[in-house]
Amino acid sequence: MITSFLRTWRFIYSHPLASRNLPYAIKQWIKWQIASRILKMPVVVPFIGEAYLVAELGMTGATGNIYTGLHEFVDMAFCLHLLRTGDLFVDVGANIGSYTVLASKVVGANSIAIEPVPKTFEYLHRNLNLNEISSLVDSRCCAVGRNHGLVKFSSDLDTTNRVVDGSYYGSSIEVPVQTLDQMMEQLQPTLIKIDVEGFEFEVIAGALKTLSCSSLLAILIETVEPNTRKILEEYGFEPAIYQPFQRDLQVSENNHLSSNYLWIRNRSEIIRRCKSAPIYQSLGVDF
Repeated sequence: MITSFLRTWRFIYSHPLASRNLPYAIKQWIKWQIASRILKMPVVVPFIGEAYLVAELGMTGATGNIYTGLHEFVDMAFCLHLLRTGDLFVDVGANIGSYTVLASKVVGANSIAIEPVPKTFEYLHRNLNLNEISSLVDSRCCAVGRNHGLVKFSSDLDTTNRVVDGSYYGSSIEVPVQTLDQMMEQLQPTLIKIDVEGFEFEVIAGALKTLSCSSLLAILIETVEPNTRKILEEYGFEPAIYQPFQRDLQVSENNHLSSNYLWIRNRSEIIRRCKSAPIYQSLGVDF
């Protein structure tokens, strides 16, 4: 437990948003540690603006938002600054829906939220209902890959549930697989986030028509191996880093300074959008 606490303290101290208001962030963390152990039940917590999340002890992504404001600050701020009402955000590996809530509740964009684990999908729906955004979100309980079919998926790893093989001894389930091209037919996505714990290439391989869509400006993706990179480059995407406080976007090979790799297309349009987006606030800090 001491190791876990130290890891959390280091995370808060180095977090680009929480570090700007450390006393408040640490206070929030202590309050959550005490309250969650006393209550031992789901708790509705403020998120950004008028958005809320339901958090429970052990929900790493959700609870991280309590004391850092935005757990994956750079990537989440990019979503808030880039998206507009009427845009389509695609959340592949939505988990409990933190990104989807930002896109649809805070910004007012439409979303497709994809989460393969049924229990986590229930948590996702709980947050959609809490924030009254079900009409803006098409939620799907399935995996995403290069072919239609079935795949074995872990169900006991919280935010790191993933595709597994026969050597996996934890809890697992069989889930249906669809391709992004199947889902995106006649749709015009603006931003896609892909967080599928190493299955990213399979997702990209099944999204070639989607990648050619002119409306698609950016992709946030957790892992990029050579084959994934080759496809992204073939479709005109280039690696970049985003600086939320300056709202600056730079093409850079060193584009894994945050939780995900950022790949962009039409840099001038992205900068225009980010520069003109509203000012948001979390932990008393504007960004």
